[in-house]
Amino acid sequence: MAQATYQERVPDNLIAFCEEMGLLFGNVERHLYVDLRSGKKLNALKKEYQVTYGINARQFNSIHSSIKGKIASGNECLKRQINELKSRISDIKKSVEKKVKKIKKVAPSCGVGKQRGFKAQLRFEIHQKKQKLARLEAKLERIKDIVHAPLIFGSRKLWKAQHNLEENGYANHQEWLADWRAARSSQFMLVGSKDEPNGNRNCQLEADGTLKVAVPYSLSTKYGERLKGTKTNYLTTTGIKFKYGHDDVEYALAKGQALTFRFAKKKDIWYLFVTVELPEVPYQSHRRNGMIGVDLNPGVIGWAYCDGEGNLKAKGQIKVNLQDKSSDQSEAILGDACAELVILANTFECPICIEKLDFARKKAGMKEQGVRYSRMLSNFAYTKFSQMLESRCNRWGIQLIQVNPAYSSLIGLTKFMRQYGLSSDTAAALALARRALFKSERIPANYGFSLPEDRPNHVWSYWNRVGKKVKGVRRHCFFSMVANSDSEVNLLGEELVSRLSGKLQGTSDGRRDS
Repeated sequence: MAQATYQERVPDNLIAFCEEMGLLFGNVERHLYVDLRSGKKLNALKKEYQVTYGINARQFNSIHSSIKGKIASGNECLKRQINELKSRISDIKKSVEKKVKKIKKVAPSCGVGKQRGFKAQLRFEIHQKKQKLARLEAKLERIKDIVHAPLIFGSRKLWKAQHNLEENGYANHQEWLADWRAARSSQFMLVGSKDEPNGNRNCQLEADGTLKVAVPYSLSTKYGERLKGTKTNYLTTTGIKFKYGHDDVEYALAKGQALTFRFAKKKDIWYLFVTVELPEVPYQSHRRNGMIGVDLNPGVIGWAYCDGEGNLKAKGQIKVNLQDKSSDQSEAILGDACAELVILANTFECPICIEKLDFARKKAGMKEQGVRYSRMLSNFAYTKFSQMLESRCNRWGIQLIQVNPAYSSLIGLTKFMRQYGLSSDTAAALALARRALFKSERIPANYGFSLPEDRPNHVWSYWNRVGKKVKGVRRHCFFSMVANSDSEVNLLGEELVSRLSGKLQGTSDGRRDS
């Protein structure tokens, strides 16, 4: 089941308590991590830590859950780093091989001086590549046998800042040390369970906005009061209401779900985060109503809607300029684009189809691909886009389908661009939509390939031959304006886009209208 996390500022009467809780939980967390890595048994540590640090069993479980999450995250990061190093090493080796071949193919007609200068430049580049290759191979050798990724409480970046105090804005080591200690005690988590009151015994949120936080035994003389029928002090505050997602929180409380709370300090402000399970929304879409194909590019999102038979009915583009934008700005731009696409799908009551892509491999070796290609990949926020689109689709009951993108751009260029007068992105989107509807794409007759009825190979093998044949041809050469500029397709697409502007303003939070 999908989950969501919402945040709200911590009331003033809880700030001092949060500061001391951060110190206590941070201290316990670091010591528990060391003891677990040394091989001590968890059950024995649980009893020992409850007595030593004055915490209850559920608070200990929350601290242990936080450590497990950080360890798992560190191990995943280590795996990704190893895979990226292997990809970079492979790309550099290919680059060196290409440059060696270029040296052998230097044309004699270019003159002795030009030959010598060109070969010298290539040899210098090869030398630099080999040096980089040696460094990466040595780094890979160092980390590939690491079983557990090292975990630094307080962040590795801040830890390294002590070695360059002035460059990082510190006058002396004491200033850095104060920030380091604050960073290591800037959050604590309270994990809930379904069988506990209000989904969490240590942090109980009630429907009227009352929040009761269990005070550890070691802090009970300073904070909270003991409620009737309990042996634990609770610190109570009122008026808790999440600006976004409060309806989901109320739903979780009504259904008796487990609620996990995290208190975190950011820029000297304490925030309360709550994680809940989202209610399941039944699908409002079906393939029989057609499909919306989406093709994401660094500067534009092309979409195309086709009916259940694969016939194009509407198309459009959504501009997304992410270059030189902050992460918040990029999320806002992509969020607006996702909202428009989901409203389109809701209008047609059809699923959305996107490409199944993984850019981790490409981005790992983008330094070997040139400046223009590297800039394009850096601005290509496909993973963030797909995650945001999936989240919004789940809220609206729209099915999101991922398909293999093989030859979708080529099919769009050679088959649909001229036929419908499309741009390359909308043509690729149409190819994706038809693929999600299980439509096969035959090769146009003007490319000189005829598909035999009993062909031994998949149709993509023939599209591969087409790709080799048209390699190097500019995209605009495939496009020729046809007599459908006033067709039903264009008019329907323009009318829908104009109608969507009003809907987007009223549904900015991405939920279905009640």
